[in-house]
Parts: sequence; structure tokens; C-alpha cells
Amino acid sequence: MASAEPYKLGNTTYYRARPIMADGSKGSFRHGHDGKRFTTKTAAMRFAEEVEADIRRNLWKDPKSGDILLIDWVNRWYPAQNIEDTTRDHYSWHIETHILPRFGQEPLRRLNTLDINAWEISLYRDGVCGETSAASARTLLHTILVDAVDAGILDANPAERRRNRGKKADRARRQSEELWATPLEALLIAERMALLSERPDEFIRAVTIAYTGMRWAETVGFEQQYFHLSKIWVEQQVYERKGAWTKKPPKDNSYRDIHLPPFLSDLLSRQVQGEGARRCACQGPRGCGGGRFVFTGKDGAHERRSNYWRWWWRPATSGWRPEWAGRAGFPVLADVAEAPWPGRVRRSWPAAIPGEEFTPPRRRGIFRYDIEQQHLVSWLPVKLGLKVHGLRHGHKVWMDELGVPAVASEERLGHKLPGIVGQYSHTSPAMVAQITEGLQRLWEESLLARAKIGGGHSPVPILDELLAPARKILSEDRPRLVPATVSAISR
Repeated sequence: MASAEPYKLGNTTYYRARPIMADGSKGSFRHGHDGKRFTTKTAAMRFAEEVEADIRRNLWKDPKSGDILLIDWVNRWYPAQNIEDTTRDHYSWHIETHILPRFGQEPLRRLNTLDINAWEISLYRDGVCGETSAASARTLLHTILVDAVDAGILDANPAERRRNRGKKADRARRQSEELWATPLEALLIAERMALLSERPDEFIRAVTIAYTGMRWAETVGFEQQYFHLSKIWVEQQVYERKGAWTKKPPKDNSYRDIHLPPFLSDLLSRQVQGEGARRCACQGPRGCGGGRFVFTGKDGAHERRSNYWRWWWRPATSGWRPEWAGRAGFPVLADVAEAPWPGRVRRSWPAAIPGEEFTPPRRRGIFRYDIEQQHLVSWLPVKLGLKVHGLRHGHKVWMDELGVPAVASEERLGHKLPGIVGQYSHTSPAMVAQITEGLQRLWEESLLARAKIGGGHSPVPILDELLAPARKILSEDRPRLVPATVSAISR
């Protein structure tokens, strides 16, 4: 049972509280909840009895537990996380680069909101990382400390963000919406990607993402066996981690069937019957294990996300080749004398300097053009800042505009409605027809809009062929498409 024992400190007698702990051992406490020593036996006994009462009611929190260093808590917390490999890499980077260098040797009980706020701000103001990464590091620290609160080590989470605090501009920026593409923008981007890569594969891939909502890694893992004319079975994804390719289930196990509009079924049939659907070239222990994939890179291997962004996506959406490895960016140049708008892509010149007269460069290493034979233009942006994932966002917007019920649109994207609504709602054949017919109509309308640009022809052979019905409609000077006429485009 509880007891109190005297001890001397100098010439002063104090008392230590000795409660019986949950494991049967005898505890020893020299300070009360206020941090002061016990000067009387009665005060020490009262504290010991309170401890035993809290232990019996399962309310006891050992004040010494907060003395654990953050680095020791992280080493205990990290192995217990059941997360994806990519998420684990993301956590490890933030922990080792941002969190432990600042708070690793701090006891958990000494962490406070003011220091954490100052740390987050210093990360981006001192150029350690961007503002988004700093916020992500703060979020991870909050997640780590949530489990410390649940374990009874902390009473409250010092990394929790206070609501309605900070600059209003910062709060508005964090709430900005993801950019998405309209059907015409998606078509223009796909056309440019075909011109940049000089292959139809990238045109068909971009259109597939836009009209199915598939994730990037799901298109990388899209094998021929999962294509069945009227639909795609999403059965896996393939992604790169530390130089090795890995096959795994779709994100959040979102296995699903994606029903295709007729035009996309035709495009994918061309892809798998032509040069597409090649056997994967990545071999050995760092390969994915093999398969006949619908989309691969020029060398037959899987296309890396960084290369896809650098060589095709960023130039197609912004009209600008990005900076890379210390080299300055260049505008994309195209020759519209040799091919219809938007022209045949040529080697780039350095960008003009605003306010200065531009003179075509004439030095070693710079490509020279014959201005009498070639008419060079630089591409304007289609949509600055658009990500590949923005095509998936656009797909959801299109379905909303078509009036597709939420259960059908969310199922198509691999999501599930929460609660009783998700339990009792189902996608019907009528909903599937609404989706495929609506997407077919959006595609045909985008072709008609594209046919009104640059004379109605495209330097991309597959797109030029698809534009032929739209050119015919425009040549007949029909002011508006009616459903029967629209359907004729696909035929």
C-alpha cells in the first residue's frame, strides 16, 4: 500500500511518495504535480494514494515518460507503421532531413507549439525546403506525436495547428484547387506530346488518362491482358522505387472496371495491335517481372515519371523545356512551314531577354535555321502548372458536368462513398451508358473545336485522321452539331 519516506537535502527534511505501481513495484516520487517537493508526510501520502487510485481507474500517466527523447520515440514509432514503401521513403526523408536535426535530442515533454511554429517557418524562409514541404514535415511531426498522446506520454499534441492563425494569404494558398484540363486542352496536350516524342504512344496515353481517370502508375502497369475492347480492368500498378520497378495492387486496393467510350476502345486497339503493347525490357532483380504492356518508353522499358515530366509533359503544357542539371530552360520551337499548326518540333534556341532586341544566335553548339525555308514559332502555354494528375481531376469534373451520379463517378476513379450511402448505392448499366456516351460526345466536340484551329489539320498522323470527319462537318458549314451528326464523327 501507499507510504511516505523522509529524506534530507542539506538540513531540510523532505518526503518521497511511494505508491504501488501497476506492475507491483514501488514507485518513488519526490515532486508533486506542481513540481514542488513534499515538505510533509501527509502531502506525500496524499499524492501516493492519488497515484494508486488513478492506476486502479486506468487514468495514471507517469510524468517521467515525457522524458523520452524524440529520436528514441521515433525509433520506437517508425517500425510500427504499416504504410506503402513510397510513403515510408517520404516519412524517412522528412524525419532525417527536417525533424530530427532540430528536435531529435529534445524530451517530448519539452516540445511546445511556439518552437514548432518557428521551426516550420524557418524551413522555407532559410531555403531548407519549400513551403509545401515545410507544412508536410509539420504534419508528419503531428502524426508522430498523436501516437505519443495515445500512449499516455503527452497530454496534448504541441504540433497541432491552431485554427484561424497565421497570414490569411497563406491559408488561402493552401486551399487552392488542383488545376484540371478541359477536353480541348487535354487534346491539345496529347497532340503536343506526340510531336515532342515523335510517337503516337504518348498521344494515346494522355488521352487514356484524361478519359479514364487512371493514375499514372496504373497506366505504367497497364498490360494487354487487362484490355477487353469495351473496358479496362485495373488490376495493378507499376512504379519505380530506388531504381527498381515493382508490381503491386492499385492504390488503396482500388481494383475496378473502367468502361470505355467507342473512340478510346478504337485507339487502344490500334495501340496493342501496332507498335504498342511491347514486352517489358527491364530485366533482372531490379525489373518488374515482365509482361506485355500497353505503354512503354522508346527503349521498351517503363517510362520514368521524372523523364516523362521533363521531356514530354512540361514542354507540352507550358511550351517551355524546364531547367535541368543546372542548365537553363528553353522555349519549345516549332516549324509551321514544314507541317501544319502547331508545327514540327525543332531544336530550341535560348530565350529572348525582355526589353532587348532578339538576334538569332550564331555560335558553336547552337542550331542554325534557314529563315527563308523555315518559319519558327514558340509554343504558348496550354495550361501552366497542370500536373499529370490534373487529367484525373478533369475527368471527375467532366463526369460532374455530365450529371453522372456520385456512386458511378467515384467507382470509376477507384474511390468508395463513405457510410450508408456507399453501402447501398450501386452503379447500374444505365449509369455506365451515361458515362460512355457522355465522354464520346465530349471527345467529338473537342475534335470539332480542334478542327477550327490551324486549318483543321494536324502534323500528328493519327490525330489528322481523326479530324477528317470534323473537317467535313465544318466544310458543310453546319452551325451546330445535333446528336445524330455528332455520332457520325466516330463512324
